[in-house]
Amino acid sequence: MESKKIVAVIDVGTLKSKFEIREFDENFNSKVLYKDKQLTVMGRDLPKTNNMIIEKSILKTIEALNMFKDKMTEYKVEKYLAVTTEAIRKATNSEEVLNRIEESTGIKLEVLSQKDEARLLFESVSKDFPDQEIAVADIGGGSVQVVIGENTKIHETYLFKSGTYFMQEEFSESHHPAAEELQTAIDYVRTELKGLGESKRNPKVIVYGTTNIIEFLETMNVDLEDREGLQGDHPYSIDVAKLRPLYDKIIALSYEDRMPMYEKEPYYMWAADKALMNIFQISEYLNCRIIVPSNNNISSGILYDLAKSL
Repeated sequence: MESKKIVAVIDVGTLKSKFEIREFDENFNSKVLYKDKQLTVMGRDLPKTNNMIIEKSILKTIEALNMFKDKMTEYKVEKYLAVTTEAIRKATNSEEVLNRIEESTGIKLEVLSQKDEARLLFESVSKDFPDQEIAVADIGGGSVQVVIGENTKIHETYLFKSGTYFMQEEFSESHHPAAEELQTAIDYVRTELKGLGESKRNPKVIVYGTTNIIEFLETMNVDLEDREGLQGDHPYSIDVAKLRPLYDKIIALSYEDRMPMYEKEPYYMWAADKALMNIFQISEYLNCRIIVPSNNNISSGILYDLAKSL
C-alpha cells in the first residue's frame, strides 16, 4: 500500500501569514491539498511604535492561526511547523507576542533567522538547476536574502534589510511617491546591497522567489520565455530589461490606482516597485541578466523536510 504523508507549514511574515498543506508520496513527490494566506501585518508601523507589534496585528494573527489549526484537523495533518521571521526578530515585545499567540492558539512559533530563510529557499529551488551555479533572491516584506550556490552546496549568503513592506514604510511619505522619494529608495537599495558587488561567483541565473511571482508577472502581461530543458517548478525566464516597463508602469500610479492591476492581491501592488528595485540592483551587482521567477518560498523547503522526517 502506497504511503502518504500529510504535512503543513505556517509562516507568519512581516505582511502576511501563509499556510500550506501538502501530501507527499513515497518518492517525495507532492501535491498541494490546501493553501491560504491572511493579511496580518505583524510589521505594521514598527518604526513608529518603538518596534512594538501593535494589538490589532496580534489579534489578526491569532485569528488566522486558529483558522489554520482547524484546517489541519480537517485534513488530518500528521506533522506541522509554524515559523515567523523578520517582524518578530526586530520587535521589542517579541516574547510577549509569542507567548500570547501560543496561549490563544496552542501553536508555538519558531523564530527563523535570516540565514535559515536563505538556506530553506535555496534548498527548495536548487534541485531544478542541476550542476548550475545560481543566485536565489528571496524578496520578503521585511528582509531580502541572496544565496549563491550549486546543487546542495551554498557558496555565499547575503542578508539585507530591504524588504518591500519595510521600504514602503521607510521611504514612502505619500501614496504616490514622488521622483525624489523613489530615488532615495533606489539609493538605499544600492548602498544596502553593495556587498554583492564584491562577489567572485558567476551565477548563470537569478531565481527570484516569492509566493505569487509567476502569476503576478503573467497578470502584468510580462513576456515570459519558456526555459530550454525546463525543470520542475521553474519553467520560465526573462531578461531583466523586460521588467523595466512594468516598473515604470507601476510607479506612474498612486497606491490606490495600482490596486486594480492585480485584483487577486491588490495590496501587493503597494510595494511591487520596491521588489523590482531589489531585483534590478541584484542583477547589476552580480552581472547576471537572466531572471527565473519562482513561486517557491521557505515553506517549500520546510514541507519537504517535514515529509522526510516522518
